[in-house]
Amino acid sequence: MAGQDLEDKLSCAICLECFTEPVTTPCGHNFCMRCLKGHLDSQSPAGTFDCPACRTVFLRRPEPLYKNLVLDDLVKDLKLRGYVPLRPEGEQSGCPAHRNKPLDLYCRTDRQCICSACATREHKGHDLVTVEDERLQREKELVAKYEEMERQVKKTEGLIETLKQQTISIKDSASRAKMNYANKFVMLAKELAEVQAKVTEYIVSEERSALEQADSAMGKLEEKCTELREVRLKLETTLKSNDSVQMLQFPQESHTLKTSHQDIVLPASDLAIENKLGGVKSALEEISILIYENLQGFFRQVPQSLEVPESTGTDRCVPAKPLEPRAVPLHLQTRKPFLQYVQTPDCSAASAGYRQLRFNPNTVHRFLTLSKDNRRVSHKATQRYPAHGERFEKQWQVLCCESFDTGRHYWEVHLSDQWAYLGVAYGKIDRRDDCSLIGRNNVSWSLQLFNKSYSAWHDDQEVKLQPANYERVGIHLDCTTGTLAFYGITDIMTLMHTFYSVFTEPLYPAVWVGEDIVATLCRLG
Repeated sequence: MAGQDLEDKLSCAICLECFTEPVTTPCGHNFCMRCLKGHLDSQSPAGTFDCPACRTVFLRRPEPLYKNLVLDDLVKDLKLRGYVPLRPEGEQSGCPAHRNKPLDLYCRTDRQCICSACATREHKGHDLVTVEDERLQREKELVAKYEEMERQVKKTEGLIETLKQQTISIKDSASRAKMNYANKFVMLAKELAEVQAKVTEYIVSEERSALEQADSAMGKLEEKCTELREVRLKLETTLKSNDSVQMLQFPQESHTLKTSHQDIVLPASDLAIENKLGGVKSALEEISILIYENLQGFFRQVPQSLEVPESTGTDRCVPAKPLEPRAVPLHLQTRKPFLQYVQTPDCSAASAGYRQLRFNPNTVHRFLTLSKDNRRVSHKATQRYPAHGERFEKQWQVLCCESFDTGRHYWEVHLSDQWAYLGVAYGKIDRRDDCSLIGRNNVSWSLQLFNKSYSAWHDDQEVKLQPANYERVGIHLDCTTGTLAFYGITDIMTLMHTFYSVFTEPLYPAVWVGEDIVATLCRLG
């Protein structure tokens, strides 16, 4: 019994275990330092502090808490000597404040087990129940919570299983759709390839037939020429002869030429393929419109207007987000600022103003025709231009004579229809490969206008623009700031797109035109 009393005296009233780092409150009671701090921390929100044992109220939180060195040494010494017996496992502890009276009541107000003495003193007026009743109530709550958790787990597991099935279904649906559309596109590509092969075969056949006709005519003409040379030689010999008889008899010796000019049929210089394949051309144009307006238009979203980042310091164009066409500021809604200083080719290119440009005949493709003092280019007939190293051989385009490497410059182009590329290019642009199309390489920048479908191109990178239908397009080049802007011209100027770059070489205005299209460099004044 003495061991029991000793254990009770050396036990913390909060944790009911032997003291660990015992501290003393101002009222003289001892507790484990950790237990007392936990008790005081729980009272911090209310701002009032008391002793867990006697409920003495402190004016302020007891701080700092100093270890009771004597009591701490005593506990350690008695533990070493074995004088502090251990409490049997499962034995219920009593109330430390009232001589270990049984803790058979539960205070719901303070959420702790108390004895009957505590109920009549410190916990008077509180919500009190027996420990067993509280245990049963708590057990019901825990059972209900467990059952709710069980329902939630089953529901969540069911959703997981459903989601797994939906994931499998989504993958199967996507796989079927990809296979279906892939087959459709493969079939479409196959059909187009077959039509292309037939068209190519037809053109080759027409070319072969025309060349055979030309070879036949060439043979007949060479034979006739040989006969004519023989007759001419006889005439020359007769005229040089002094024999009057031979000269008088010559008409009787002459014979009729085997071949007359009427027997020789010369082939047409133009195969007129467009007339013979007009139906194919119309069908291809309709297919192109369907692809650009319907298929690509289905995925084309309305672009957002964003700020364009500054140049990176290279001659590559900074990739720009699609910009929605917008009216230029009020002070630019007329073209006066661009047209104030009309410049002729003889004027300094460094000064700002409108440029009177001309196309360079040495660069024009042989399918294009220049007219109007080399200010108009049309794609309507084949020309016999002399061979030149600057001439474009693959793409239907032409450069201007003028180039710019400093200052600000503005010019306008009028189009007969919407099938053209307008832009600028370095002089080193390739002239013989398919990649020489302006905008489809890293040495040129262009605006594509095609059946109300507009795009900006540089380095073969496309930026989709809002559809429009401008017959007149203004181009403003600022070599100093590295900007190239395209404007749609009506009663106002509408900015369609701006390139931002660092131009390292002189830039030549360039134009690409499709079949039956006419592009004119506009003159002012």
